[in-house]
Amino acid sequence: MIEDKKELMRKYSRKKMDKFARNLDWNLLYTFMVIVQEEGMAAAAERLLVTQPAVSLALKRLEATTGVRLIERGAGKLAMTSAGEALYPEACKVYASISRLPIAFEQAPKSVSGKISISTISKVVSDDFDTVLSEFFKNYPKVELSISVVTASEIIRGVELGRITLGVCGGVIPDMLTKQWLLREDFGIFCGNSHSLFGNSDLSLDDLRGEPFVTFTADILGGEHMGDVTALRAQASFGQFVRGHSTDVDELRRMIEIGLGIGFLPLHLAAPHEQSGSLWRLPPYDKIPSADIYLICNPATNFNPAERIFLDQIIDTNL
Repeated sequence: MIEDKKELMRKYSRKKMDKFARNLDWNLLYTFMVIVQEEGMAAAAERLLVTQPAVSLALKRLEATTGVRLIERGAGKLAMTSAGEALYPEACKVYASISRLPIAFEQAPKSVSGKISISTISKVVSDDFDTVLSEFFKNYPKVELSISVVTASEIIRGVELGRITLGVCGGVIPDMLTKQWLLREDFGIFCGNSHSLFGNSDLSLDDLRGEPFVTFTADILGGEHMGDVTALRAQASFGQFVRGHSTDVDELRRMIEIGLGIGFLPLHLAAPHEQSGSLWRLPPYDKIPSADIYLICNPATNFNPAERIFLDQIIDTNL
């Protein structure tokens, strides 16, 4: 019987504390803390940017909630009662915890989930972009990533129509799309070690005319998204006979290495193969064509939260 009575009292005490916690208004607690720190109603009102009667009313409401008198009002400075002295340090602790919540929000892993889908041309190499990806997925571990490799024209068309949310490509980006610069790729023309031009350093663009050519599938003379690389072909009148094409830069390099034809490759990707002797650099050696690579999207797209945060992070990074 005694144990039952003790348990009943504990339950009553818990209910009383729960009710107190539900009814306690943090703003009233904060006002009390400021009154104590400013040592007066008028000074507290000035700090809180409210009227003195509003401060006095807040204190009365807090005392009504706690059921005890917290501050003795008198002619001189306000003095805390014993209950007020007990409450003040606790109010300061609560304030310290609440004021640091924004820091905790920044440090805690975000609860954002969803999927980010990126369509890209092949073999885009950007340490800065990789760093952004790494940091993003470290901060948002519930987000998934899907990457597919397609041609630049497919990416641009897909983003225009809303079939592709985020694209990484070069070419002429339509004004209706938003683009964020990622990197610039420089290109050179190469042949394989079985080609008749291999090892010859005394060449000009005229010597390339009539040679079979291999190129990216999207590299079409007069095409809608013709960039610097294709424009050089048109100006120098070479590469008319396209013998092979691919959307994959590694397959394109393989075609060049086995002697199917000459073709453009990004310099940074061709360099190790040039050093190993499987590729030979052909003119031009100066005024080389380049292609700017962008992250593109359609501003009319209804982005999911993960995509929106990712785009904002790319823009803030200013690659």
